[in-house]
Amino acid sequence: MNEHRLIAEELQRQLGHWVGAAQCFIDAEEFASRHAWESLEQSIGVPVRRQLARTVEQLLENGRTTTAAVRASRLDPAALADAHAAVQQFRRRYVQVETTLDFFGQAVNTRTSAHLRTALQFLDSVAYQSIDQVLRPLGLPVPPVLTYLGEGLGASILRVGIRLWAPGAVNPVAAVKIVRHNLYRPTSLFHETGHQVAHLSGWNSALSDALGTTLADDPALRAMWQPWSSEIAADVYAFVLTGFASVAALHDVVGDERTLFRWPLGDPHPIGWLRTLLGCAMCRHAYGPGPWDRLERAILTSYPPSRAEATTVPLLLRSHQRMPAIAATCLGTPVPGFRDRPVTALVDPQKVSPTALAELERSAGPSLWTSPHWRGTEGIRLIALAGLREAENPERAGEWISRARTWMTGQRSVAA
Repeated sequence: MNEHRLIAEELQRQLGHWVGAAQCFIDAEEFASRHAWESLEQSIGVPVRRQLARTVEQLLENGRTTTAAVRASRLDPAALADAHAAVQQFRRRYVQVETTLDFFGQAVNTRTSAHLRTALQFLDSVAYQSIDQVLRPLGLPVPPVLTYLGEGLGASILRVGIRLWAPGAVNPVAAVKIVRHNLYRPTSLFHETGHQVAHLSGWNSALSDALGTTLADDPALRAMWQPWSSEIAADVYAFVLTGFASVAALHDVVGDERTLFRWPLGDPHPIGWLRTLLGCAMCRHAYGPGPWDRLERAILTSYPPSRAEATTVPLLLRSHQRMPAIAATCLGTPVPGFRDRPVTALVDPQKVSPTALAELERSAGPSLWTSPHWRGTEGIRLIALAGLREAENPERAGEWISRARTWMTGQRSVAA
């Protein structure tokens, strides 16, 4: 057998493996169980399945084209180089498609039990509501949201419309990771949907400009705060939707003494110490005195800024002095994408003030935590209320987490 025929047959063998493996992609249950797929609302599942099916068909079509090129190379030595390149490209494309399918399959497949399916369906719903109440009045498209359970300390989002790993594939949903420790206190969900809202409305650049104006007299602070605008906007969004609950939950994530003062080069997140103090300042700006004052005092006592690197200490001190003005800027900046209104004109933080939440609790009575009606109509405020009560009563935190699991899933916690 001559060398060119030998190489062509080896290419055909390799390609047969990769095309055969790609054929398995046709069955979505290769990546997630049927029950997990069925737990998705049509508005979420249909666009995801449609995009994945299109991605797989494009891969298989590429496989057919590559197969024809390899067959031709067996007869024509001059075609061998093109056939080799086509097989290499198909291998790479296979991996890209597999990565895309694995991401969605693993996300969907976190709905491993009845109570997790119910909890994540609820989070799908309130995440969508949190985006809908801003984007729909603005005439902007409202993307479906797929929530899934992930590892680590913090949530994350794969925004709708971004390019996926597979060539030509575009993300059809906002995919939000919720971490296990915050599954039943999911205020971070609204930080992530805030990223989606900010991206579609141009909020980030407007807030960056406003922070620059507020801190114009202190170039070092301006240079510090402006690059954080995208993460600050997301923190603001979580705050206007869930109030103090979002601030307390955020501190639980960033409050590691090893990293609380860390300021990595290029990190878009504010220094954790400042993020929490900004949240407390926003609470004070919106509501006056309250439990956030105790949280701030505890932070300042346990973590005085002198514990930070010497070069950062003056910036922390000056930032703390300017925090009321920074909070006012975050909550009051008119955004062109919001029709020159601040975010608070679209989402009123007074609806999740301690007073408003106490009135909701009083008027609804015990049914607030058992009724599907309240879960459907006041789901976001229920998250805010449960988080507030947990923060106010640390000795009963376990009880509130258990209660949240019960009202979100309808199933009693093993700890209850």
